[in-house]
Formats: sequence, structure tokens, C-alpha cells
Amino acid sequence: TNFTKIEPTCLPHQRPGSNDCGVWVAKWMIECPFNSNYGGITVATATRMKLALYLCHSSNNVLLQSLLSKSAQYWDDMHKQRKVLVDV
Repeated sequence: TNFTKIEPTCLPHQRPGSNDCGVWVAKWMIECPFNSNYGGITVATATRMKLALYLCHSSNNVLLQSLLSKSAQYWDDMHKQRKVLVDV
């Protein structure tokens, strides 16, 4: 062939063996308008949680109202349990 293989360097990527490519791309898409330093994108537990919350709270989530209602109920239940522990 007459073509030379050229591999770009300094391209950002997820940690080798992490299987986080989808999370990495989602984080890149979210941060893209705010940051052009794509090499600084890292995926950690907090990243996954932030993405999950972002998706859950999206207006496209047809179960959003149910999620919010159940979350509020759970918070109230946990608050009552904590209050009982403090009142002892």
C-alpha cells in the first residue's frame, strides 16, 4: 500500500481495562462546552453517581415524578428513624 499508518497521539481515553468508555464519553459530552482539556477527564465512582443522577433527573425521564416522590418518602422515613435515635 502507498498509505502510511498514522496514529494520533495525546488523545484522551479511559483507564485501560476499566470498561468505562460509555461513562467517559457521557462525561466528555457533558463537559465539552465547559472545558477543552479532554485529557483531564477521569472516571471515578463520583463520576458514575453524577451521571446516574443527571440521567434520573432529566426531563426526558418518564418516571421522574415517581422517582422524586419515592425519594422524598425515603428521606422522610430515614429522618424519622434518625430522630428516634437522637431522642433516646
